[in-house]
Amino acid sequence: MTEIVSARSLVATIRALPIKVRPSNAIGIHPKYVHQVVELAFMGVVSAWEEFIERSLVRYVAGAQTDTGYAPIQKVGRADNIQHAYELLSQDSGYNPLKNYLKVSDAKWVRRTADFYFSAHPYSCLQSQTDFLKHASSIRNRVAHSSEKCRASFKDTAVYFLQPANGNLVQGFGPGALLLLPVQRHFSQQAIQAGLSHFDAYMDGYEVLANQIVP
Repeated sequence: MTEIVSARSLVATIRALPIKVRPSNAIGIHPKYVHQVVELAFMGVVSAWEEFIERSLVRYVAGAQTDTGYAPIQKVGRADNIQHAYELLSQDSGYNPLKNYLKVSDAKWVRRTADFYFSAHPYSCLQSQTDFLKHASSIRNRVAHSSEKCRASFKDTAVYFLQPANGNLVQGFGPGALLLLPVQRHFSQQAIQAGLSHFDAYMDGYEVLANQIVP
């Protein structure tokens, strides 16, 4: 996913700038703007991931192969074309990709749908990543919306990753702050020992999954 490379580069560039909390003539950027850039970069990757899942699934159903020649083993005949694949996956003969959408943000739906069409497929890798993907959606949704539901969901995600005392977060704690903190749990031991931020750990995780789905 080229979006991962772009997001990493953008975040690395913004984090390399000196921090300036108070107005002055010194060169620097306020932390809140760093957080905003990180949040938008992360939101872009999550959106790109969902588009990647949709495009790969649709094309696999239509019989496409990867550049390495890989293709899932189909149970029945393949779709006639991309539009036909959308109609099969949505179970809607009038499906319009510009107006309708597939439930690709739901990893369980993706796995079950792939199980229906293929006897062997790469989407099985999503089964062990349910929490990873669910909390990524929670972070993305909080960046995009400030509803009570999104706020509550994000708080659950932050507590899940950080386990603060009594489950309390610092007032005003947001997605950017979480993404820039080093991972403490729920990621690989290698990521924890390397002191990766939640942003970088998520980028690594998405990259691994993408390479498994389109090998």
